[in-house]
Amino acid sequence: MERWENRYANGRKGNLHAVEHSRSERAKIVVIILLAVALLGVGIAGGKAIAFRSDAEDLMLARAMTECSSAVNQVNTLSRSGGSDTAVALGKIRANVNAVDVLSNIHLSLYGGAYAPQTVFAELYGIIDSYSAKLKNGTSAIDELTRLGDTLTNLQLLLQEAK
Repeated sequence: MERWENRYANGRKGNLHAVEHSRSERAKIVVIILLAVALLGVGIAGGKAIAFRSDAEDLMLARAMTECSSAVNQVNTLSRSGGSDTAVALGKIRANVNAVDVLSNIHLSLYGGAYAPQTVFAELYGIIDSYSAKLKNGTSAIDELTRLGDTLTNLQLLLQEAK
């Protein structure tokens, strides 16, 4: 009888190995499925991050172009007025130029290239300062007005090229 018990005992033991083997296989399959899902999630998140980066870059450029366009419109107002609101218009132009300058520097930091060289912004700030000084002195600022319009138009072209 002992012979039969050992026989059945070995059979049960064999079945236990089969169950353990089956559990091991199931565990491997579950781990593989979880890794596949995680990889898919990372792929989707990475794709969204790339799309977000592209959208952010487009939005920054669009904002820079809007600010530059506003500055050009303000310069056209200066050429028609020359009255008491000229100082206010110059302040708005400076704010627009500063916004484009800041966006250009952010773009340089994030993407490795500025919209325009820093010399363009330095020139614009210099023209605005000279224009303001001539307004305070009461002298003609027609040359500054022309240079300001030309330099802003060049900045607009640089922004369009960045598109």
